[in-house]
Amino acid sequence: MKITCTTEHLQDAVLTTERFIGRHITLAILSHLLFKASDRKITINATNLEMGIEYTVPGKIIKTGVVAVPAKLLSQILQSLPDETVTLEAKTHQLILHTPSSDITLHGANPEDFPSLPIIHPEFEFTINATLFTEAIQQVIPAIAASTVKPELTGILISASPHTLTFAATDSFRLAEKTLNGLDGVLGAAECIVPARALQELLRTVTPGAELKVAVGEHQIVFTWNETRILSRLIDGSYPPYRTIIPKGYESTIVVARAELIQKIRLAAVFSSRLNDVTLTFSPTELSVATTNAESGDSTARLAAKGRGAAGSVMFNYRYLSDGIEAAGGENAALHLNGVTGAALIQNPNDTSFSYFLMPIRSV
Repeated sequence: MKITCTTEHLQDAVLTTERFIGRHITLAILSHLLFKASDRKITINATNLEMGIEYTVPGKIIKTGVVAVPAKLLSQILQSLPDETVTLEAKTHQLILHTPSSDITLHGANPEDFPSLPIIHPEFEFTINATLFTEAIQQVIPAIAASTVKPELTGILISASPHTLTFAATDSFRLAEKTLNGLDGVLGAAECIVPARALQELLRTVTPGAELKVAVGEHQIVFTWNETRILSRLIDGSYPPYRTIIPKGYESTIVVARAELIQKIRLAAVFSSRLNDVTLTFSPTELSVATTNAESGDSTARLAAKGRGAAGSVMFNYRYLSDGIEAAGGENAALHLNGVTGAALIQNPNDTSFSYFLMPIRSV
């Protein structure tokens, strides 16, 4: 194998793909990147057996071939090279880097030991604008469970029906749901649970605005755009029937300026206890955000509101509350409340395609 490309393009490719490598003591090959130069393109493969990537590198192919090299070492080398053209040449499990000012030899491994990325035979697939897809993921991903006690809650449920995609995430204390309608590239019906890490890497890697092809099959999912693809195993198991616990109605609704509410919550959080608690006291014309800490002090901040229904107070985890308000977007935030024990709903009053449900942490 012999190829040439710019140091900048190579650095970007290696920094992206090394995030997918494995750290298995007994499978050292997973800490390597597989470079492949074919008649058509230059690619770098990486995998940790749970997910993988095939990343296309802009460059010129002088000789086809393949080589496997340690990801971390190559990344460190590239970050020390000036921004210029580099030639990569493979010789007997070695990669030689030539630049106008240096020659570097990097010892690799047998590329035949590198696991092949799976070829998925799609049972369901659709296409969508990458920006539209990733924005939906960003809205619901904060609600994913951090604990692995219930593995199905460590991913996002993606449900498809003709022309519609629904994204849902929950950690049992809160639930986020986003619905996209009018999608010409979604024609069938299916659902799957995609691991959070795979989606986080997609958010970091995918080209904004690209046409994103999503294919599901054989307990795997693959995201493809511009000849680059990310693959991941799906999470087995059944997602909880969350729609059955969504409230049918609400006792009170208040609408407030979203940015101002976020600022008031941050102020109250300074005095929050280990429960991360803040208390919302509301009426049809005003909302106050307060917290009291016997050791450090207290804070109460008020802002104007427009609402209906009964006045009252309710306590929330301020981190969870802020996540929902920030994810909802828009100029204003609508809080639909059900007393001290019922789930609250947070939405942008001008865009109800996103819903964020949050349980109070205790009575006040």
